[in-house]
Amino acid sequence: MVKFLAKILPRPWLSLILLNLWLLLNNSLASGQILLGILLAIGITHLVPQSLDAPIKFKRPWRLFAYTGLVLLDIIRANFIVARQVLGPNSALKSRFLNVPLDLTHPVAISLFAGTITLTPGTVSCELSADKKFLLVHALHAENPIDEINALKQRYEARLSLIFDSETHPAHPLPRNKA
Repeated sequence: MVKFLAKILPRPWLSLILLNLWLLLNNSLASGQILLGILLAIGITHLVPQSLDAPIKFKRPWRLFAYTGLVLLDIIRANFIVARQVLGPNSALKSRFLNVPLDLTHPVAISLFAGTITLTPGTVSCELSADKKFLLVHALHAENPIDEINALKQRYEARLSLIFDSETHPAHPLPRNKA
């Protein structure tokens, strides 16, 4: 019986979280919503790759608190910068796509890096290359793309490489443009 349940519910906690999330989003405890939520929760847990069950290895987990504080401050600061750029008299924005080379290899670290970029106003992560070596980022305003890439790598990627147990070293900056 236990093997049968384990086959139906390979990740019971994830199924329960998904069911609760479904019911909260629908704001309903109707039997139809509960049944649909159960079916979705079971189906989604079967679609999630087993590789996501691997434990996350931290080198320095306490640095996550400092990283979270840094990101929150950057979000607040970036809100004012973007508001000034969009609403101010000088609205000559130079939006660009930036191809950010990744030194991170840990999938959770890459996800956190991409999420941090997206959470910070003025930038959004668009696509991760198939080989997971580059992250395509759209910047609302980037005077010098190389400086922007270096800023992202030094401010966020280098800190994440210190937090996660991966074969990375602190992010190496790109050579500056002489122009």
